[in-house]
Amino acid sequence: MGKQIYERIKKTLSILLLVSFIMFVTDASASARQTNVPRNYQTGYHEGAQDGYKVGYNNGYEDCLKYGKEGVLKKVPAPAIKDNRSKSYKRGYKVGFKKGYLDGYNKGRFKCLKKKR
Repeated sequence: MGKQIYERIKKTLSILLLVSFIMFVTDASASARQTNVPRNYQTGYHEGAQDGYKVGYNNGYEDCLKYGKEGVLKKVPAPAIKDNRSKSYKRGYKVGFKKGYLDGYNKGRFKCLKKKR
């Protein structure tokens, strides 16, 4: 009688252990995928901001030399992104590029206008 109870408890615990292991593995893989998405967005944002700043600075400086004080920025150019990147990276890159472009454009024009005085 005691042996049957021990076997039953052993089976129950082994099943619970198996179920908890399966839940742990699926939860770990799901959380790994979720943490990768913000990292991709942040990486894309950072790289886009750097590239956008460089392009915007040069364009702002050139526009200042051509047109002087007149405002000529009508549209921020679309960045070129490789197709093999993830959606979150592309989204972050576009947002970062736009912000970096505007910052660089304004600083480039300001530097040029400061020299012209």
